[in-house]
Amino acid sequence: MVLIRTKRGKAGEKTRITLDTYQAVSNAPKQYKLVTGPELATLENERFLNDGGNPSLLPYRPVADGGRGLPEEQQTYDRLSDVFRTARTQSYEVSAAGGSDKTQFYIGAGYFDQESIARPSKFNRFSLRVNLDNSVTDKVRIGTSTALTRTQRNVSSNDNNPVGVINSALFPRTNLPEYNPDGSYAKYGSFDNHQALIDNLDNDAVGTRVISNVYGEYRIQPNLTLRSSWSIDFNDMYENNFNNTLILAGQPRGTASSFLSRDITLLNEQTLNYSVNIGENHFIQALVGNTLQRNTFQRTTLAGQQFPGNDLPTIASSATQTGSSARSQAGLVSFFGKATYSFKERYTADVSVRADASSRFGADNRWGYFPAVGLGWRLGEEHFIKDLNVFEELKLRASVGRTGNQAGISDFASLGLVQGGANYLDLPGTTPLQLANPNLSWESTEQWNVGLDAAVLQNRVILELNYYDKYTSGLLLNVPVPRKIGFSSVVENYGAVSNKGVELQVTTNWLPKSAVQWSTTFNIARNVNKVEKLAAPITAGSRDIFRLEEGQSLYSFWLYKQTRVNPESGDAEYEDVNSDGAITVADRQLVGTAWPDFFGGLTNSVNYKGFDLGFTLNFERGAKIMNMNRFFLVHGGTQSNIGYLANQLDRWQQPGDQTDIPRLTTNAASNNYGGVVQNLSDRYLEDGSFLRLRTLSLGYSVPKEVVAKTRLNSLRLYVQAANLFTITPYSGLDPEVNSQGGVANTKNFDWATVPQPRTFQVGLTVGL
Repeated sequence: MVLIRTKRGKAGEKTRITLDTYQAVSNAPKQYKLVTGPELATLENERFLNDGGNPSLLPYRPVADGGRGLPEEQQTYDRLSDVFRTARTQSYEVSAAGGSDKTQFYIGAGYFDQESIARPSKFNRFSLRVNLDNSVTDKVRIGTSTALTRTQRNVSSNDNNPVGVINSALFPRTNLPEYNPDGSYAKYGSFDNHQALIDNLDNDAVGTRVISNVYGEYRIQPNLTLRSSWSIDFNDMYENNFNNTLILAGQPRGTASSFLSRDITLLNEQTLNYSVNIGENHFIQALVGNTLQRNTFQRTTLAGQQFPGNDLPTIASSATQTGSSARSQAGLVSFFGKATYSFKERYTADVSVRADASSRFGADNRWGYFPAVGLGWRLGEEHFIKDLNVFEELKLRASVGRTGNQAGISDFASLGLVQGGANYLDLPGTTPLQLANPNLSWESTEQWNVGLDAAVLQNRVILELNYYDKYTSGLLLNVPVPRKIGFSSVVENYGAVSNKGVELQVTTNWLPKSAVQWSTTFNIARNVNKVEKLAAPITAGSRDIFRLEEGQSLYSFWLYKQTRVNPESGDAEYEDVNSDGAITVADRQLVGTAWPDFFGGLTNSVNYKGFDLGFTLNFERGAKIMNMNRFFLVHGGTQSNIGYLANQLDRWQQPGDQTDIPRLTTNAASNNYGGVVQNLSDRYLEDGSFLRLRTLSLGYSVPKEVVAKTRLNSLRLYVQAANLFTITPYSGLDPEVNSQGGVANTKNFDWATVPQPRTFQVGLTVGL
């Protein structure tokens, strides 16, 4: 569905021109801490001895003895400072709005340019918005809203990417030089040179998006209006990637790829709206309508290999060229109705129903029916409450209903598919691609909730309390199937999940009658998530660390549980769940969840004589994060080409040491870092609780009488900071993280994720 809500011109208002601009700088609030070159050499010597090596043959010993030099002679190369930078952001917007009694308009244009705090990524956007409304007659009104954007970004892979820029600076050992003696880029193991990537990445993505809506309204009677609208969302992305021979992805003679994706959504909607007041006490509003929606997605891919030189990057210059294309289409038909009844503005009832049919589902299961009922009672209007003279507002709310979901599946999810390209001896061939599931249908959520709104002390304190209970059945999941049938999974309506929670928000107006306007809003929420039905567990995420299991939270970590590091031997010990005397896959268990116990925020705002000061705090408690950076970089010496995080220095070294990091060793039998355990223990599962100062701002609006002397309508200056500080026990860069955003049923997975930047911004808004 295409929905545009934007600023619009006002009838009878002269044209207002507004200029809005800001400049900002950003940096990483926190950096990865790696061991120094001497520390790395010390760790390697210790690992060598723990593995039973000859003390006279330490890897880091005098060069004269055939070694690499003593630990204290090792240099430290700081690659991360090359990657993270102080980034600049600039934004400029200009708009004009106004209109007559018959025609109103709004026109706005903008330019936005932003550097990422991790080189070399950057992004810019040009935008244009036009809104126009016209009263053709007293009964007919027409209008349009159109937004155009043109974006360009340099795509630099980082999150969850072993050859991304961050990992290429993070993983190589800190005592290894960044350049070879001849000045060329030094590369170690499977990792690229970070500076080679920064200097040579040529990933250019240009996007064009047009969202436009045209509507017409006809007032049949004073209280009956027919509205029809037509919308289009055109989203076009063209990306060109060239990997020259100076980076690993471009060896031996260069590679290139080109992607064109086009996503077009067409929507037509008709509504008939009726509203009437019956006497002084009754109000009725009713709406019926339908929508027709069609989505078309197309993708074309070209690739080239073997280029004559780095200065000829187009695919046409390559020796080997391949291509592919794909196209899919989906449709949605909807009918809906809603009625609202109010008595004395004291009792209200809302009833709605909608029927949706999606082409994504099986032919006999395309329709879903979703009713809802809501009731409201303004208790504060009853005499037995009014007479208490306590509440300015007191209202009870309750609702129950059902909603449907089709997100997360492909356009042809229910069909059995085959694909071409399985060629043999230059003859075309096909191969099965997807299992059919003609019974696939809507994922359905039934929900009921109750709420209370209250205002006391002459509206100084406003409270909102909600409780909800959601039950989602027929989950749309990729369910594993036996591989012997030729497929790994099939999309099914599989299982059920519940979400129950409470939300509380309190707003306090401290000085309602003072020249100083001061308000504070505090909110806190708790959600309990539970897998209610699941015929068999499903694993997901990198190395299957997440597990869906009946009776557990949706985002549960499935790991080995480390009970301790033996203070005498230095070996890690794990819980033997099945008591068979061995640590096997059967001993993996659910050891935590990415779901927080509670979360919320605090917003404070103060206004006085044109000055405004505000801040927002956010917090979260109890969620767990899988720190994959520690998984790879606190490896105990098992990775010969990978360095260490500074956490490795806290390892066990001698009998009596108390620590959760075992001794350095490559001996798989110890189960410290290898063997069956393969590091997948809760040793790397951390508390992701945090308190973050999200924003802090100070502004000044120049008084109108002063501004008028400069022939301006308004003038405001402000400064703002974002993410000034974060208090958290999490050792990674950012506790609000997920580097597997494209993977279903995963959350709080951190692998070389770019943190949210700390930003300082200065802005100016001028009204003409």
